Amino acid sequence: MRLQARGVNCTSQCPFCDEQEDSLHALFLCTKSSQCWQRLGIWNIVLNALITLEDISHNIFRILRRLDKSQHPIFSVLMWSIWRHRNNKVWNDIIETCQSVCDRASTLLTSWTNAQIAKTVLHSVASPRENSKWSKPSPGRYKCNVDASFSESLNRVGIGICIRDDRGAFVLARTECFTPLLEVDTGEALGLLTALRWVKHLQLWNMDFEVDSKTVVDIIYGKQMGVSDFSAIINDCCHLLCTDLMNSHVKFIRRQTNEAAHSLAREAPSEASFHIFYNIPTCIETILINEMH
Repeated sequence: MRLQARGVNCTSQCPFCDEQEDSLHALFLCTKSSQCWQRLGIWNIVLNALITLEDISHNIFRILRRLDKSQHPIFSVLMWSIWRHRNNKVWNDIIETCQSVCDRASTLLTSWTNAQIAKTVLHSVASPRENSKWSKPSPGRYKCNVDASFSESLNRVGIGICIRDDRGAFVLARTECFTPLLEVDTGEALGLLTALRWVKHLQLWNMDFEVDSKTVVDIIYGKQMGVSDFSAIINDCCHLLCTDLMNSHVKFIRRQTNEAAHSLAREAPSEASFHIFYNIPTCIETILINEMH
């Protein structure tokens, strides 16, 4: 027996089969949609919860009541991904596999989860002692410290980036400078964006970024407001963190904890172009030795 949702006019045809289209069919009963729910492993729960004489909103709430709370997030993002899948077919003539639809839902959920974790890290309250000393990343992760310097005489912004492993050992460093001189917040954001792009190129996915600009970190994990160069740079940072660098996050630290990156940034404006250090730069050698212990 074919199920139809009450109160929905079936005025169009499903882009994937010969059935008439309604919300219930689009999200659950179409063969393409049901295959996605089967791949997720909750199709039997979804099917048993559907009532033919109720509208789509009642059916969705019935399904949610039968699912475990831990299943609610993936249920929600898969509905969104299925809807986008159908729009891609109707408007762009793009046909996606069920695997692609499910992967997109999983990626969105992972990005959201990582953002919540990073937000928790951002708002966690640490004691002054914890904030005054650089700390190693957790096992299997890397740490990237970033800072910017501003030279009025040279009309340049200097960027310093230092990457270390979970033993606190030096991995790579980079200095770069930009002209002309920028506002402090814009320069700090540009430094972070430079580091994010470099880490993406290096394919070091499990990275903890640390900067000493609270404004930059607050806006990345808050609301982005306005249309400006600063906002555009922040948006690019957020895009990288939500796509290629989903297993990374950005944290605010005190200036004295960011000494290695700060020293590199002060050297950067005097250099002609960007420079990558494969050995420990002389200007931070003592700092790194002290922070390893």
